[in-house]
Amino acid sequence: MNRSAVLSLTFIANVVLLFSLSLRSVATTFSGRVVDEMGKPVAGVELSLPAFRVTTPQDQDEPVFLPSQQAETNEGGEFLISEITSPSVQLVLLPYRTAAYEIRAATIEGVSFYIDEHWGPYSRLTFAIAPGTEVKDVKITVRPRMRIRGRVLSADGTPLRNERIGIRIERRKIEGGGGGSGGGTRDLDAEGYFVEYVERPAYYNISVEYQGQSATSEEILLKDGERHEDLVLTLDGKPPPKPDPAVAGVPDRERFQAAWNRDRQGMWAINPENRHAYKRMYCESREEAHTRAVEQEAHLVAINDAAEQAWLLEVFGRENYWIGLTDASKAENPHWDNGEPLTYTNWSQTEETADGEGVGQQAEAHQGYTVLIGLTGKWQETRQGSPLARLTERAILEKPHFTVGAPE
Repeated sequence: MNRSAVLSLTFIANVVLLFSLSLRSVATTFSGRVVDEMGKPVAGVELSLPAFRVTTPQDQDEPVFLPSQQAETNEGGEFLISEITSPSVQLVLLPYRTAAYEIRAATIEGVSFYIDEHWGPYSRLTFAIAPGTEVKDVKITVRPRMRIRGRVLSADGTPLRNERIGIRIERRKIEGGGGGSGGGTRDLDAEGYFVEYVERPAYYNISVEYQGQSATSEEILLKDGERHEDLVLTLDGKPPPKPDPAVAGVPDRERFQAAWNRDRQGMWAINPENRHAYKRMYCESREEAHTRAVEQEAHLVAINDAAEQAWLLEVFGRENYWIGLTDASKAENPHWDNGEPLTYTNWSQTEETADGEGVGQQAEAHQGYTVLIGLTGKWQETRQGSPLARLTERAILEKPHFTVGAPE
């Protein structure tokens, strides 16, 4: 009997393996090694079992998010993830969305599973592990993800260092028949470089924008598994165009860009109950959310009662949000980051961090922060770098006093 099977694998940004375990199972271990397509060990690959939503028969009305676990391969490509008690598990490569590798195959208990390329990047593989089992000698085969690495230069040829740029990626299918596009912002490194990961073979155009200046690449052909590492984009040096009052209407692309900027920067909304102003803001980390709050003379939201939280979720939507509560502020005389006393909480089951350690056990260098889980309305503590933190890309800011027309 042929024990190999061509099955589909689930990807989250890159690739995800989904396992199903029995509820309330005894701890399980999952270990093995990560190799490349030539069979050579790959060191420094981060694997994680992210926190996820689960409902048991005992708490149908109160789903919880189980703690996450992660491991990093050593020089021999070996990894070990232990004390797995989750009813189902997703094995993900980190950093979330920007992992340098993607999973191509897995061999578990002698059975090999391969990617069926015709299913695309969001296919799925589901199987069970008996409670208390030690699953050993797992082999995960990875390959470098397809990507475009570019460098942005000023008009005079000097690198644009440590700046944030706007970027747009347009894709055209190799075989013809359409494509797609996307965009966002990227932070350049100290030498002006950025990396953009892509999921499929295609023709690509990269456009960047910085303070009204722009640059667009020629079309780049990426075949399966290829990388383009030497893209150079030189800004045109033109000043931002002035609006022409004689032109009626706004072009679709500018209208889209304006809407996108509003979504990234957020707009203030007034709560009629307390007259405080609130804003939903995009951020790439909790540190960025705090910094931008200070810049706008605001603070990360302090939720003082259930009615205030219900208003926030109704106005801003049920996403995950950073809020202004840390484990340090809860140690003595519990209070919010802005100094207000902690009069209301809505923790998810227990005050346990997303990487498995209880509140108050972190050292100062591993500060615990709080995320409002929009799906359930519950709060969960996590640390920067954890899978839950990587999935949280928005924050809610609050101002007790808001003056219309005041500069931000």
